[in-house]
Amino acid sequence: MAYPGILTRAEFATGLITRSVKINGYYLLVDNCSINQTQEIDTDNNFIQGGPGASISNIQSKKISGSLSFPVRVNERFELEPAIKEIINHSQNPINALSMDTNHLLVHKDITAENGGTDNNQLLKINSMVVSSLELSCSQNESASMSVNFEGMIDSEINSEFTVPASFDVLGRALSWGDCNASREESSMRTITSFKLTVTNQIETPVFLIPYQTEESGIASTRNDQIQLLGIKGVKWTGSLTELLRSGVEQNTFIHGGWMQGENLTFKIGPITAKYITPLFKISQLPLTSSVLTRTTEWSALMSPNRPSYGNGLFTIV
Repeated sequence: MAYPGILTRAEFATGLITRSVKINGYYLLVDNCSINQTQEIDTDNNFIQGGPGASISNIQSKKISGSLSFPVRVNERFELEPAIKEIINHSQNPINALSMDTNHLLVHKDITAENGGTDNNQLLKINSMVVSSLELSCSQNESASMSVNFEGMIDSEINSEFTVPASFDVLGRALSWGDCNASREESSMRTITSFKLTVTNQIETPVFLIPYQTEESGIASTRNDQIQLLGIKGVKWTGSLTELLRSGVEQNTFIHGGWMQGENLTFKIGPITAKYITPLFKISQLPLTSSVLTRTTEWSALMSPNRPSYGNGLFTIV
């Protein structure tokens, strides 16, 4: 039957489709999905030909930018969701790009200057995506969660094919504080109340001038606004934790800064294990308050230059 008013033009979908994406073909149910094609578009009056008014368009390269946040879930066999595995392994070893299918992004792949402001939009696969930052966190009051920021581009026009696979384990649960553990060489770290583990990849998105082929030349046009390359120029693994203080000042567990060779700072979040072999600690911060005393410690990982170039550099998944 026909619905009255605007409902006649609505396209109805289940929550499994509208609140999800596909990473390398694997379905992922998300809490938040923000994906947009970004491009600097402005007018200039810095040219003699333009006169004193803004009469020359300045349309620069475009790329995909976005973020995802989702709970870290396991199925009834205590197996991590495949999409989360793909994201984790890529973030610590950003050599091969990810792909994403989504219903949340309309894009215009061709050159913006030669199409009207609303012409030729498509729902395309993001076939080249790189994680710029990943944060895995958990606390005693919340379940384990992950937030991801990424940048990407579109190499070719491949339609986004999005259906919920029949084999997907819809049932599952988010990992809780009871699934976590932490330790290091000098402490069992039993009083931790929260932690955050972060991977940061510095992304370079160079733009190249592409020769423009006209239709009269008999060669299909190769001109577009898309960036042509995603490069990683820096990798950093960091983290922070908060712990309660027991009686006394705990002199033997207070971190006064510096690197600790073979400290093997280890966090276990269900089937995920993160190990910082040589952490570079900042001095622990201990605020004096009228409530329970807590201490916060931050660190970065010292690593060999080629460690992010092979798998299982920071995270291992069983």
